[in-house]
Amino acid sequence: MAYNEDSSASGHDEPWIQWFCGLKGHEMFCEVERAYIEDGFNLYGLRACVSNFSDCLDLILDRIGPDDSDDSHLTKSACTLYGLIHARYIVTAHGLDSMYNKYAAKEFGTCPLIQCSGQPVLPVGLKDDIGLERVKIFCPKCQSVYHPPPIRSRGVHHSSNGGGGAVDGAAFGTTFPHLFLMTFNNLMPDPLPPDSSYTPKVFGFRVHKSAWQQGRGGYPSRSNNNNNSSRRGGAYTQRRLASMTTSRVAPAAPVQQQPAANAGKDGGAQDGRTGKPSVAVAGTGEASPQPVEAVKPESKETIPGVVVEEASANGNDSASKRKNKSDGSKNSVSPKRQKRSDAV
Repeated sequence: MAYNEDSSASGHDEPWIQWFCGLKGHEMFCEVERAYIEDGFNLYGLRACVSNFSDCLDLILDRIGPDDSDDSHLTKSACTLYGLIHARYIVTAHGLDSMYNKYAAKEFGTCPLIQCSGQPVLPVGLKDDIGLERVKIFCPKCQSVYHPPPIRSRGVHHSSNGGGGAVDGAAFGTTFPHLFLMTFNNLMPDPLPPDSSYTPKVFGFRVHKSAWQQGRGGYPSRSNNNNNSSRRGGAYTQRRLASMTTSRVAPAAPVQQQPAANAGKDGGAQDGRTGKPSVAVAGTGEASPQPVEAVKPESKETIPGVVVEEASANGNDSASKRKNKSDGSKNSVSPKRQKRSDAV
């Protein structure tokens, strides 16, 4: 937390703590009791956080006059030290009582959510270390954290990442709002009902969640307006167009007949593809090719001789089986005929 030179401490006649809390943007701060600051036990560990710890403490307790503290660096360090002391003081019993009066008067502001209907908020810090986060406001009704209005967050302190004129969140800490609501549990409001959330509608109809999903068609993506696929409705429409394009079958090309390439020895024409004689068509002088025999599928074996031998062997086996069956049928005599011959 740094000090803004526009709000110089020189020339004021009131106590330093009152002057500090009365600055514009410091409405969230409460006045820490002098007895609390004078107790060394409450300041344990803060000496390493600021430079010129003793001089800063004397300036806060008005042990040195304003004219003796014209050094802007000393005033900045005093503001930082008071913020750290303030974060410890507001979680004590006296500090909670002081913050209770401010909460009842809505000095911390109200929740910006419309459904909360002006619910008072509490200051909170997202980090306990100096110079990391600005102060935020916590709403106990919607259980959400928001940025405070600029008028309430502008002060003589600033965080290192937030620019000048912003109150550091370390001056309130991460514990205060929750401990405050646990102490004054009668101030805890009822949570928002589930049906109180805002429902987006178009011409009176609720908008479904799938309307904002990518690749479902609808409006093109804003990230790539020059892409034709996005203007045509996304990836889903592109897939449908691709399937419609591939489903169209191209017309078959007409088959052209080739003229006879070779002629036989007897003067007849032969088909150039099969080598068989073709019949000449009367009046044209061209030979029409003979019908081509159906080509049998090739066997799985790569050696033609093996296939032929297996086929012939199978043929011989089947022929011998038929012959043996016929011989057996001739030689065999039924039992009834045998008995009749024996009786005779």
